[in-house]
Amino acid sequence: MSLEYFNEEQSIRMEGWPHVELEFVKQASDAEAQQWLDNMNALLEKKQSFVMLIHARPNSHFSPEARKAMGLWFKEQRESLGIYCAGVARLVDSVEHGERVVSERMKAAMPFPMMATIDRDKANQWMSERLVA
Repeated sequence: MSLEYFNEEQSIRMEGWPHVELEFVKQASDAEAQQWLDNMNALLEKKQSFVMLIHARPNSHFSPEARKAMGLWFKEQRESLGIYCAGVARLVDSVEHGERVVSERMKAAMPFPMMATIDRDKANQWMSERLVA
């Protein structure tokens, strides 16, 4: 089963199930950020395990209002994320970027395992292992 929540003009692309690929392509409007949070709610409402591959492009940004909404959403959904999200892999452009976005502090704060890599195959293998565990 595949979920697709994007079109070519959107700044946030999300597709797949239970291996969900999320790409932040460019600056998102507040409405697009809210739509993404609604789509994340739909994933959690399945009440099934999933993994996510996230790639944030250099020009992907959110307004302060969208960041606030995302922070509130995360607080509200933290428990569900811990139950259903089996892991998040961040696809990064460099090792240094990976160390910054998935620091030891970030890993300790998240309710799910995280990793960063420049290698999509390595990310896919890691995520597959999380879904089987």
